[in-house]
Amino acid sequence: MSKYLVDGLNQKFEIKGYRLYFDLQHSVAAEEMLNYLDRATPGIQMVFGLEEPPTAEIFLYPDLATIERVTQKPMSMGETVRILPDESVLMLGASHLPKNLGEDIVRQLCYLLFNAGVKEREIGIRTYRTPSWLREGICLQVPFKIRPDSKEFLVNGWNICMEALKAEQLIKPSVMAKSLHLIPDANRRQLATFQAFFMVRLLISNYSDKFFKKFATLMAVLEDADAENVFRQVTTLDFDKFFGLYKDWVRTTNVWAAISD
Repeated sequence: MSKYLVDGLNQKFEIKGYRLYFDLQHSVAAEEMLNYLDRATPGIQMVFGLEEPPTAEIFLYPDLATIERVTQKPMSMGETVRILPDESVLMLGASHLPKNLGEDIVRQLCYLLFNAGVKEREIGIRTYRTPSWLREGICLQVPFKIRPDSKEFLVNGWNICMEALKAEQLIKPSVMAKSLHLIPDANRRQLATFQAFFMVRLLISNYSDKFFKKFATLMAVLEDADAENVFRQVTTLDFDKFFGLYKDWVRTTNVWAAISD
């Protein structure tokens, strides 16, 4: 029995490698999460180069205070989901569930897999060893593709990137090293999110399902190595050269080719 179980989490859903613990009154939310995780699994395996479906324990507690109690650690500012990558555990509070719950739980699982794969660590306030554009871009691949409105959503995102390219307003990778969520202007934040997604789409189109596996292996082994040096070993490009390649790709690629698998 998991050490994170508490009184009240007397229900359990299980499918593939996912085990979800929850209170009966939160069964609708639990079912939505598990349905999305099930649908997302083939895409997750492709992006992260997994031969088998991932495993994770997910705990849907009544509130964030319970997460603090069971982990004996206070929630940081803005934290509504606790990720324990070394234990393959996700913790959520029913009092703080996002509007797009299914999409968000898939994104959180991707963060868990990413962090575990590269042995990610924070090197500053909401700043990780891997630059935010690369981390977010990888972890948004599957959540964006399983949205009910995915086609329209991604076409709109591509058009936003195209307009930014024409206006010479695309964001340099160095500006997107820190968390994209900290960008104060909402329009620039939206652009950064779509740009990160499509930059990684280009990586996947060039390296198929091999990019993350190679990048993560080197990041995990070379724990003191700079992420850009690791990226260069995998792609032969530094971030600025890759950004130039990305701009050319946006300039010459049809939207349907950009969003298709």
